[in-house]
Amino acid sequence: MSHPQTAISVADLRVEYLDQGRKVRALDGISLEIRQGEKVAVIGPSGSGKSTFIRVLSGLVEPSEGHVEVAGRRLGPNGAIPREHYRDVGLVFQSHGLVPQLSARRNVLCGRLFDYGPAAVGFRPEHDAKAEEYLRHLGLGERIDVPVSRLSGGERQRVALARLLLQNPSVALLDEPISNLDVHWATRAVDSLQELRDGEGTVVMVAHDLDLARMWADRVVYLRDGRLVADGDPDAVCRQFEELGDTVETSPDDAETDGALAGQVAGQEAGKEEPDEPLSPGMNRKGFYALVGAGLIAAFIWAAIGVEFSASKLFGNLDNAADFLGRLFPPDFSDGVTEPVLASLIETIQMALLGTSLAAVLSLPIAVMAARNISPGWLRTGARLVLNLLRTVPSIIWGLFFVAIVGLGPFPGILALTFYASGYLGKFYYEGIESIDIKPLRALKTVGAGRIHRFRFGVLPQVIPLLLGYTLYMFEYNVRSASILGVVGAGGIGFYLYTYINNFNYAKATTALLALLVVVTAIDALSSVLRRRLGQAA
Repeated sequence: MSHPQTAISVADLRVEYLDQGRKVRALDGISLEIRQGEKVAVIGPSGSGKSTFIRVLSGLVEPSEGHVEVAGRRLGPNGAIPREHYRDVGLVFQSHGLVPQLSARRNVLCGRLFDYGPAAVGFRPEHDAKAEEYLRHLGLGERIDVPVSRLSGGERQRVALARLLLQNPSVALLDEPISNLDVHWATRAVDSLQELRDGEGTVVMVAHDLDLARMWADRVVYLRDGRLVADGDPDAVCRQFEELGDTVETSPDDAETDGALAGQVAGQEAGKEEPDEPLSPGMNRKGFYALVGAGLIAAFIWAAIGVEFSASKLFGNLDNAADFLGRLFPPDFSDGVTEPVLASLIETIQMALLGTSLAAVLSLPIAVMAARNISPGWLRTGARLVLNLLRTVPSIIWGLFFVAIVGLGPFPGILALTFYASGYLGKFYYEGIESIDIKPLRALKTVGAGRIHRFRFGVLPQVIPLLLGYTLYMFEYNVRSASILGVVGAGGIGFYLYTYINNFNYAKATTALLALLVVVTAIDALSSVLRRRLGQAA
């Protein structure tokens, strides 16, 4: 069957990047055309530019020079790739690009995200049924609802292929998609690609198996050192490859191993983020740590001298400490003390619970704007400035501020905890977001997922256990902070602590402190268990 239409057109393609100040050319003058419906295998030794070539065709890496047109769309330097591009172009990554915390079913269903608006709650039954069908066809019938993190490398490759089949693009780009599969599943996976667009789909696949390339491909493209060496009949090109003594390896290729080029890919998610600066020339890691250690010691000595730190002042006045402790004990457990203390302690817990919950809601969107890997620089700077401001003001000052606005009682204390905790939770949250694996976000982009979809299906599943752990820690902290706010009339057990100490009723103050100690210890034990469970879930 002939396919007169051109699916991919590449002319004089060059891709360059800087590697520690040195210009590297990953692709150099590639020109070729691929017709609709053709099955093309790309071969070459490690570092030849195969992965870079696939990523250029997908729109993840911008060409430095040349003309690239895929599925009727021009992909040029500094050209924005519309979401609609990924209705027609699909990509399977060498690293799979799956979200580990999502099930195999949910990962496959992400292949149809371009059909859903940001507010969509679930997936359509017909998409769910098709996803299950593809997973069963690829031998994953018993693993459909298992988190991808529990699947083997070969099983993950099959999940990625099932997602591509559900996406059903007219142009499929695959970067060594079957390197971890045995002959049976590799053959079935390759045969499944014939279903794309009712057999009219174009497939470009980086292949590590020359026998598979000979059997499956209509033509073979041979890259070496970023240049096109041969393009044509599978037998002839594979034979030329063998005669030149090249070997095909399954190790990660250009875009995965090179930090500068990988930074270009990641930068498209976050406004062209620059890669981290390397250590200064001539400084090894041990020298760097020694320099940091010396700096810390010097800073400690400087601080101790500046504040007249003196151990003799502490240990030379132990008699005063013994006298003060003698006034604290024994505690006063009379009804007139325990009843108001317990009531105020319950109020303290309620304040901490409400303040932490409101802080979590307030700080999460600010944290998203502050995260380096998903937000542009101008937005990130403003968001971090807000979080710094919230953390700069002590909780007791926030308490005074809100007491002046709404009067005495627990309500101003809740507002104070909300604003103060938001500064810290926001910082914890954005650092957690910055620690995620960015590869699933790139993969979701290549199935047509919008920004909200990428956050919902790519970011949240990775960070939720971490964010909940941070929130539990902040709740513990707020119980302690709420005990101080009573000093300014902002509710909680702090009111009684302040009153007892001001009136020299130290035995009553000890009762309040012991009650607070019991609650804090119980919360610490419970949150430790929950954080450990959340860590296991992550």
